[in-house]
Amino acid sequence: MSKVTASIIQHSPEYLDKEKSTEKAIVLLKEAAALGAQVVTFGETWLSGYPAWLDYCPEAGLWGHEPVKALFLKTYENGVAVDGPEISLLKQTAKELQLNVVIGVNEVVGRGSGNKTIFNSLLTISDAGELVNHHRKLMPTYTEKMVYGHGDGQGLKSVDTGFGQLS
Repeated sequence: MSKVTASIIQHSPEYLDKEKSTEKAIVLLKEAAALGAQVVTFGETWLSGYPAWLDYCPEAGLWGHEPVKALFLKTYENGVAVDGPEISLLKQTAKELQLNVVIGVNEVVGRGSGNKTIFNSLLTISDAGELVNHHRKLMPTYTEKMVYGHGDGQGLKSVDTGFGQLS
């Protein structure tokens, strides 16, 4: 078995700012590549932030509460489409740096099945710059259900890499 160097990103995103978070991710990917990483992983909904406010805002479940509605909207507006510019930049960077990238995202769906839904998704990008897996969290936990749609299980698989299976 050959040696595999993995990097776990423990920096926070630029909360609810998908453009700045994408820029930061690219800087962090370059740093990891310079240290010899072959696989780089980011945390759950890293792009562009976990809605931790759900657990600290007692009004989160109230219908029509304007501050919470504003946060929901900002979360949606800073979610990313799988075929959008942020993911394209990450794919391009993965290819240039020859990195396998695993990143959690607030995925938004703008058309078709799931239109206007936010999913807590995990994307796997190969070192060739291809999206090789797209997994949506099957069952959002407790308060997450107020933000995220249920996943469908289609991303429950592993992918081949030059060093073995990644899942």
